Amino acid sequence: MSYASNPMSVDEWDQTFGRIYKELSDAGLPGIMAGHIHLPEYEKALHPERDEKDFLPASLNKTLLTELLRDKLGYNGAIVTDASHMVAMTGSMPRREMVPTAIEAGCDLFLFFNDPDEDFQWMKEGYENGLLSDDRLHDALRRTLGLKAKLGLNTFEGRREDIMRSKEEALSLINTEDSKAVVREVADKAITLVKDEQKDLFPITPQRYKRILLVPVQGLSGGFGAMIAGNKPKAYDYLKKMLEARGHEVSIWENTEERIMKLPESERAAAIANVYAQKQPISKLTKAYDLIINVSDVNSGGTIQRTVWPASKGTPDIPFYVHEVPTLFISVQNPFDLADVPQVGTYINTYDGMEVTMDELVKKLAGESDFKGVSSVDAFCGLSDTRIWRNSSY
Repeated sequence: MSYASNPMSVDEWDQTFGRIYKELSDAGLPGIMAGHIHLPEYEKALHPERDEKDFLPASLNKTLLTELLRDKLGYNGAIVTDASHMVAMTGSMPRREMVPTAIEAGCDLFLFFNDPDEDFQWMKEGYENGLLSDDRLHDALRRTLGLKAKLGLNTFEGRREDIMRSKEEALSLINTEDSKAVVREVADKAITLVKDEQKDLFPITPQRYKRILLVPVQGLSGGFGAMIAGNKPKAYDYLKKMLEARGHEVSIWENTEERIMKLPESERAAAIANVYAQKQPISKLTKAYDLIINVSDVNSGGTIQRTVWPASKGTPDIPFYVHEVPTLFISVQNPFDLADVPQVGTYINTYDGMEVTMDELVKKLAGESDFKGVSSVDAFCGLSDTRIWRNSSY
């Protein structure tokens, strides 16, 4: 892994991210976090004599933090590093150099110790050997103390209540009726009907589609995102509950891998050997279900955000049946899933799988609310096959 590289030209960056940073600076923003991000075109423009292999991420880059952010954009607040244990930072130089270099580059606060005694010693060594200058050290101290004063921390005498709300008061400000209304409004306006080529799929009502099969679609399991998510209900669980409340009969498909892994060891080998004997008459699907909804919840916290198809041969896991039974594909995380299912005629991005978002989605499926979302990315992924669809009569 390495730090991310922003490929924008100087003009592109000035008109987008640069404009945002400038307006925030002019508004008196008190603090900015320097990411471990490379901005090569800007650094080339400011220092054409430099070799690109010597460029550093912003958290260690004096050109980006001092010359660009402070001098050109006029930012006068404090700068804090992004997490100092991230590979994008540690992969740039030894920590002994990295600790003082971050401050010399323009950061005022260093985020996260690795070991307090060791990091303090390396910061001190960097100051003593000239890697961290006296002027930059004192400037960082002034800005840090100034930030504390702006927040009122300079009057703190050890009582938590002097600077923080009580737990009860703080919790009373979370999940208020006003904030919940905003969340619902955002969900309503965000859900995007990306591809709508099937004739007359909507509205989805019990009168038109009594029996619905929900097919969970996943990416690689595990990772930080999965750890944060824990065991909370899945988007398809919410959909099942909401659709059943409207009068639909809803089943959730269990993929072959999950089913086999639950078998006793003595039965598993035979089941694996039988994987490629799962083909069945198409009529078994068409007679059992009026509509199939694939619900993709690809782990957004993972390093690989791609659909992973389970071992399947003729089972509903992969939507091979788009011309056999009405089929809807919904992605609740990754907005680029259409690249893996270009064959589907109807595709929706919801951007999250929260209960309130699924509630707004169901209203739209039923024709009670319009699809208002406009895709801010190319959900067709620049591919021609994602736009193709040939209508059939089922």
